[in-house]
Amino acid sequence: MIFSQIDRQIVKSWREYALEPRLARITGRVLRNTGPRIAVIGNCQSFGIAYAMKLMDPSATVNHFSAIGRSRANMSLFLRTMETYDYVFTHDFTDGHLSGGGTSEQLRQHIPRTVLFPAIGFSAFHPDMVLIHDLSRHHGFVFGPIGPYHSALALFAWRKGLSLEEANALYNENVFRLVGYFDVWNDAARELVDGLQSGYGFDFSADLLNWSRRGVFMYSNVHPMHFVLNDVTKHLWRRVGLPLREENLQLYGIDDLGRAEVFPVYPPIAKMFGVKGSYLFKLANHRLNYSVGDFLTLPQYLSACYKTYAAVPSDKLSCARVDGWTADAAVSDLLVKMAKDNLRAGLTPTL
Repeated sequence: MIFSQIDRQIVKSWREYALEPRLARITGRVLRNTGPRIAVIGNCQSFGIAYAMKLMDPSATVNHFSAIGRSRANMSLFLRTMETYDYVFTHDFTDGHLSGGGTSEQLRQHIPRTVLFPAIGFSAFHPDMVLIHDLSRHHGFVFGPIGPYHSALALFAWRKGLSLEEANALYNENVFRLVGYFDVWNDAARELVDGLQSGYGFDFSADLLNWSRRGVFMYSNVHPMHFVLNDVTKHLWRRVGLPLREENLQLYGIDDLGRAEVFPVYPPIAKMFGVKGSYLFKLANHRLNYSVGDFLTLPQYLSACYKTYAAVPSDKLSCARVDGWTADAAVSDLLVKMAKDNLRAGLTPTL
């Protein structure tokens, strides 16, 4: 196993904590980071939180520990490392990221000052986006042309044996209306606000209103834009009593999640929100110094999805929404009929 991001950060953390101050005293070098030591642990959203914290206090030492994938480090070493921080913020994480197990609950028990913070999820802009579970693996997901993000309509079309042209014809306002894609906002907003209030004690009702005034604020159902993560950071800052520092986010902000996959906001849905939509799917590209990345049009995306699904045993493709559609004969037959009727009528996406 190669060294993970957590492994490298642990080494970096101890160097900053134990070695660099001693070297500074010997050499007379003035340390730049003289403020609090802050650790941020979590999923793909946690880098944006850590960056916003550094922006709020440039004198702070802020280290980001990515709870994605497996590490060589064990929980004991990780806990000893976290003890060196003045503030520890963490997402929920489960067994498997650290050698010998380890969860966010163990971290909070060992370091009571740890603050648990939420991951932002919001589905109203991308109601067709789903995850497909591989039932043969624990916490396993099927990866397709844009990583773990799939279109429910694409999977349905493949399951029903529709041609690629018929599948393309499903992406139409009349289909979106039938499956309820125009009616997601209220439930998504309630789930976000109530979930963060009851689960974490944060009130994001005013934040959600401010985000929505800016238009689309999510790259996918689970990837918010940087100004959203900046607002999450303000809530965390207030909780631990640190003074807020307001900087020009337009000038200094880094939208790290913009390098990942981007699920489009379909034009009929975008029209409802007064923004521009498309059917352009962005592939992940975390190495912009090597390549500008790539995009897929809807026909290209559907073709790639069909190839993905054909290569996976059907009993490993589990998606509750699509399972529900296919199990309901009336809904399933109507969706198939609409795909064929839309194709004959020329009602297929042009963007």
